[in-house]
Amino acid sequence: MNAIDVVKICFLTSLIFWLGNAAVLGLGITYHPEAAASIDQLPVWLNRVVAIAIILALVAYVVWVWTQPRRLGSEPWDVVLPGGPLTLLQIAIGIVDLGFCTLAMYVLVPDEPNLGFIAVAVIFVSASLLGFASQSPSGLGVFDAAMLVGPWQMDREDLLAGMLLFRLIYYFVPFILGLALLVLREIGLVASARFSKPNASARHSPFERR
Repeated sequence: MNAIDVVKICFLTSLIFWLGNAAVLGLGITYHPEAAASIDQLPVWLNRVVAIAIILALVAYVVWVWTQPRRLGSEPWDVVLPGGPLTLLQIAIGIVDLGFCTLAMYVLVPDEPNLGFIAVAVIFVSASLLGFASQSPSGLGVFDAAMLVGPWQMDREDLLAGMLLFRLIYYFVPFILGLALLVLREIGLVASARFSKPNASARHSPFERR
């Protein structure tokens, strides 16, 4: 794979991320627009209109890629977009991924007052998108501020403790596990190469020279 292939893969994975976020945010705000209003300070009816527009745009995109193969860009940067069925699968994967992330946050936030899973999901996805748009590493600062402002009914100290635990579970633990797997893989490759290397004394045996 060359650098252009890697860029194409990154584009498609980002597309999955945005499709999943759009689906969760559109459906969540349509059902519970008050949760988004606590962050963007917009009227409830306007949040619902924006959410419905997001859902309609998502449906239009699925129909657009379903009718015929779609291609973006020009050679060598052109990318063939996934078709309709695969796009629906991407959206489902994005929803499941965000659902488990939101579930982790929902478990870690204070129990009282109980805002409900949908409200926490809307606040969490909105805060994540704001952090992503800020281009700060892991949304540091922006995500945290949005999460502190969104569920304003909750105790700030308990909420901050839950957010710190979430960052530990979501970022630090996978990093440590990934690093450990990488080290073990490299050790295995070095050991395999060492044991598979022919013995120098066997290659130059005096019996072979005779």
